[in-house]
Amino acid sequence: MAAEFPEIASFGTLCKYALALDTNAADLLEQAAAHGACAAHQAALSAMAQKHTRRVKDLERLARERLNEVILQPLAGMSREEYLPLTALGSDDAAGILTALAGLERLSARFYGDAAERAVNLLGGLDRTFKRFVQEDLKRAQSLKALAG
Repeated sequence: MAAEFPEIASFGTLCKYALALDTNAADLLEQAAAHGACAAHQAALSAMAQKHTRRVKDLERLARERLNEVILQPLAGMSREEYLPLTALGSDDAAGILTALAGLERLSARFYGDAAERAVNLLGGLDRTFKRFVQEDLKRAQSLKALAG
């Protein structure tokens, strides 16, 4: 099922966008792990997919437990179009797939970096969580780039 990426108008829609972004990343990493061209990298790609799946669960828990008071808080300066990720692998060779996935991780890092800037005054600690996501995404992007050669 394709992820839906809502317009980012409130903190609630930012959270929905984050869930869609990480669900999409997990799906694409799993597809890449199952792709014959990426067979040599199957374990690494599956591990990365699991980390995004875990993040989805963390975001869902965070939204359930802590975001009720800011969910409708208006949010400006983040446009859906700036963060639209690839939704299909689009290549048949390992280098192309891995390069595209590295780009997806960099886009995710940019999204969470921008979200962290907006979250700093809304909910204590959320900006630190998003900044940690940035570091994780950038590390995965580096790993994918190295695998691509």
